[in-house]
Amino acid sequence: MDLEEEWRYHWDPNVDVPVVEPPPDGINSIRDKVRGYCLENPDTGERLEVTDSDEFRSYFKRGWKWVLRSDDKLELLHMQAWYFQVRHFPRLSWVRLNAPDDEWFVTSDRGVAWLADGCADTPPAALRHPTAQVVAPLTRKVALVGRNATHKLQVTAREVNRFIASAASDWVAGPTKSVVEQAIRDRTSNVVIAR
Repeated sequence: MDLEEEWRYHWDPNVDVPVVEPPPDGINSIRDKVRGYCLENPDTGERLEVTDSDEFRSYFKRGWKWVLRSDDKLELLHMQAWYFQVRHFPRLSWVRLNAPDDEWFVTSDRGVAWLADGCADTPPAALRHPTAQVVAPLTRKVALVGRNATHKLQVTAREVNRFIASAASDWVAGPTKSVVEQAIRDRTSNVVIAR
């Protein structure tokens, strides 16, 4: 959502951006939204709603800003989840991790986190990188790790928790206070998931 917010303030509809790869199959069958776009004049604060895409682009070219409402944000979230599902996730090899009896996985406000080339704060496009890794805690005992590598995965629950805590923006949660505190303490360490 942060990237979308930043994009809409810097997007220039008159500039063509090169495409890294063509859109995934199925994108043409997505229906257009039926609610209007909320636009705001940055000089006067005047707001209006338009339903026509051409009219939206016309206002946008004149400097009006798109005001994202909660329905817009939800739609963008669904679109990104679909894109991950059809574009990035099939490219990765997935491993199910089970936490040992006396260990647990944590989760955070970023339920699925990834890193590429050792960097955890990367845009989704970084999932194309050969070193990309995705971590998704599903329960306190089960997590999925997706990566481009196919060699055997050797990782501890503590390393997964450190990564999830490092990717978090606002909160980390877990089944015990001690596992959450450990993940928060560990998050300043170098993040390495797979060896």
